[in-house]
Amino acid sequence: MKINVFPRSLLEQMWKEDEQRFAPDAENPPLCLRCGQRLDRRLVVNALSRYADVHICETCGTDEALRDAYGEPLSLWDWRAFSCGRSVEPLNEGIVLTTTCNFSYIYNGPKQEFPLSSCEHPVSELTYSRSDYNGHRWWTNWYHSGQERPAPELAKEIDQFTDALFRLPEFRTLDTMKFFCRTSAQPTNDSTEFNLYATTEHFYIWLRFLL
Repeated sequence: MKINVFPRSLLEQMWKEDEQRFAPDAENPPLCLRCGQRLDRRLVVNALSRYADVHICETCGTDEALRDAYGEPLSLWDWRAFSCGRSVEPLNEGIVLTTTCNFSYIYNGPKQEFPLSSCEHPVSELTYSRSDYNGHRWWTNWYHSGQERPAPELAKEIDQFTDALFRLPEFRTLDTMKFFCRTSAQPTNDSTEFNLYATTEHFYIWLRFLL
């Protein structure tokens, strides 16, 4: 199962197009996806971004390093590539994690209470989990909503998604997850809480991050 992290995956798709103009140098180099300035005609002179597999200009490379040192990365949503009107083919492969929730109506419908809990959740909810990092790896505990467990084929798909999620480089450590949240996830009123969402053929997925 492939998981695309939006907008990182989209930026990397843009860069695949731009990189073709270097062979090895570019007569008319493309614009830096981060700031919109012209890249150096020599590909090796440009910097490799810390947050996406793309080359950015030297100035942006320095700025990323400084922001990284202070723990204040620039959100990928603030990159110039998203405000310059550039068109790109939509991502049509795998599951896309995005900051847009297109199933909020579910939370306005009927609710149910979990056994031994007063918390209310949508009646359509199948299962939820909590994952904690112990300094070496992630540990996940699963909890089933209501009395019925998901059908075996659905449970298998949930496991495949979870395994693919934790194979992403963004979840290698707690620190990489923190930077990922600050650059790619949906912020909330709480500075330590972020959200991401995904839609599959069978599920709606809500990922809640607490730093």
